[in-house]
Amino acid sequence: MWINPNVKQFELWPGPDGYPWADSGIRLWTREGVLRRVAPGRLMCTWTTGGFSEPTDGNFTMVSYSDDNGDTWTDPDILFRHTHRGLFTTELFVPRENEIHAFLQTYALGTWITQIHSYRAISRDGGRTWQGPHSIPGGIHNVWVNQGIVHSSGRWVIPVSWPEHIGEAWCEPSVGRAPVEPRVGDRVPPVTEMPYGSDHPLIYRTGNAWAHANHRYVIGAILSDDDGATFRLRGYLWHDEPRHFFEPKVVELGNGSIALLTRESEDGWLWSSLSHDGGETWSPLQRTDIPNPSSKVKLLRARDGRIFLIHNPVDNSNKYNQANNLKWGRRSPLSLWVSDDDMRTWSVKVDLVVDPDRNLNYPDGYLDEEAGELAFAWEDAYRVYIMRVPMDIT
Repeated sequence: MWINPNVKQFELWPGPDGYPWADSGIRLWTREGVLRRVAPGRLMCTWTTGGFSEPTDGNFTMVSYSDDNGDTWTDPDILFRHTHRGLFTTELFVPRENEIHAFLQTYALGTWITQIHSYRAISRDGGRTWQGPHSIPGGIHNVWVNQGIVHSSGRWVIPVSWPEHIGEAWCEPSVGRAPVEPRVGDRVPPVTEMPYGSDHPLIYRTGNAWAHANHRYVIGAILSDDDGATFRLRGYLWHDEPRHFFEPKVVELGNGSIALLTRESEDGWLWSSLSHDGGETWSPLQRTDIPNPSSKVKLLRARDGRIFLIHNPVDNSNKYNQANNLKWGRRSPLSLWVSDDDMRTWSVKVDLVVDPDRNLNYPDGYLDEEAGELAFAWEDAYRVYIMRVPMDIT
């Protein structure tokens, strides 16, 4: 692994002692570190682990805190875990000091993320105690919540994605013969039957294939004008082909408009949309010229108007092609692009980490403008790292 000499980095998880369950037979893997400053000097980092992959049963969220701006960290502990459903915490929304809105989703093995339940837990003391998880108020139950912003108007704008079933195979795959035959009038929808005794990896792969073939993934945003007491869903962004959009990110532009960037499963490029009315309506999705290997990105805006994009700009000249089995590359390098003209151009493009043998995944963090740094977590599917990058890096 090559690390840019101008950055600072250390391994938060699992650390020098390794995974605490290293001898248990549970797979040693980790996904999506989320780093936030929740109060002056107090940081919080969460990540998903447990189970053999994601999304699957056994996933849960771990957490570590720092009260000295990241110099030292508490021993990792479990933050959220369900009794029998997998769980993924995808956003720690911090609208003000010590107030944290943790958005999490639960799911079951064999359906990918097509039958998720969405929740929110709230802490008002910097993560020391929590209320919930409870349903997101406003009838919003089946969305994958992503990183939100507090707009200059005071409105909360939190991008989301959700699945919509559009295929012929209505019912998810069954292990063995389904207990009854599905019916739609006089039509019998197709059902995939797996052998009795199918192991979790087979159920996982079969469920993923069913989800991919029979669903599209749609983009929107949940808005709140009352500090999270209620939310409403706005935007309905989808595309015929490609059709699997998820993990959108938003940033406010200089004129108050909101720009959205989203990954797509197969296309090899980021896609974008714009809202000129605080997230109420959105322009149709358009392919950008920013390459992307179907990986999550992070957008941050500084007070001086600069926009920072942390992502995997993997070259991919292939447009969408159903026959192309190599639609994206490995998630390396992990890079920072900087724009001073609302993302029309990028004046800085610098690699932060390069490793041709590993995926460098899911950067997520915040701007520490007092220190002049970007602080974020990223992971390689095994370890969670904390990185600090000078805002003026070139």
